[in-house]
Amino acid sequence: MPQESKRRILIVRLGSMGDIVHTLPVLTSLKETFPQWEIDWLVERRWRELLEGNPYLSRIVDLDTLEWRKQPLSRNTRKSFRKLIAALRENCYDIALDYQGALKSAAACFLSGAREMIGFEEPWLKEPACAVFYTRRVRTAARHAVEANLALSAALGATRTCIRFALPEGDSTSLPASLQQDGFAVLNPGAGWLSKRWYPEGYAVVSDILHTDFSLPVVLNVGPGEEALAREVKNACRAANPEIYFGNLRGLIALLRRSRLMVGPDTGPVHLAAALGVPTVGLFGPTDPSRNGPYGRLHKSLRSEDAQTDYRHSSVDGAAMRRIRPEDVVETIRELLMK
Repeated sequence: MPQESKRRILIVRLGSMGDIVHTLPVLTSLKETFPQWEIDWLVERRWRELLEGNPYLSRIVDLDTLEWRKQPLSRNTRKSFRKLIAALRENCYDIALDYQGALKSAAACFLSGAREMIGFEEPWLKEPACAVFYTRRVRTAARHAVEANLALSAALGATRTCIRFALPEGDSTSLPASLQQDGFAVLNPGAGWLSKRWYPEGYAVVSDILHTDFSLPVVLNVGPGEEALAREVKNACRAANPEIYFGNLRGLIALLRRSRLMVGPDTGPVHLAAALGVPTVGLFGPTDPSRNGPYGRLHKSLRSEDAQTDYRHSSVDGAAMRRIRPEDVVETIRELLMK
């Protein structure tokens, strides 16, 4: 193990859910190599619960850019911004690591006052202009986001690669009585981009087969504004009677820990399920599963052969997603559950 004096490290990965999950193995790899280091994480407040109780973290520093954008020039926003900078600089970071590759995350590294700021080279930069903030850039040929993130920690000398997702237990008390028992399938029909969504009738077919062939109750997990989509899936079912679940993040973690299967598109709950060890079928259209798919051997991804990779946030219905057939999803489920 390298003999390294104590250092204070700041990880900057503000969001989103899936991206934070894909960054978690960085913590274990750094701490397994350098147990004496103190590692903090700067994150959006709405995702803070993903990191709470993490044994590898010294501190969580949060910010609320959603609130800032609502009132960018207000007195409270200016006060909150100054307080954040003071909190960051008080910690006297030796190194800030930008795992997001965006202007706002790179600026956060700079504002932290860290002596060294490390980020990616392209193609792992979302906004190439952010590289001007870095004192060192790391090039990697990694294909998956988890492996690219580990390459950045390896640049600090982390010699022990530990693929471990340290996640909180969740809050089981927030689950309804019907979901207190283990052994159901979770389907996640929603996604942040319309082009990532699979069609509701497909989920209904899968729900029916999970009910009739696998004797698995089905839960439809939905986020804000997705209730109508879940009802559309539920109404299209012929045999199954899915329960619709709408809860907070800690409740979702508890729900997934009790589940036997997750099916959904490239969205946070799918990556969270995979990280928790739940057999997961990812449905992909515009994004590339080799880069952003559920990580690990328990999981499989489906994508039509003619899908075009496009990471622009799209509100257009995804034709590539509609070419994923329900029978292929069911066959993939069989393969996973028979292992």
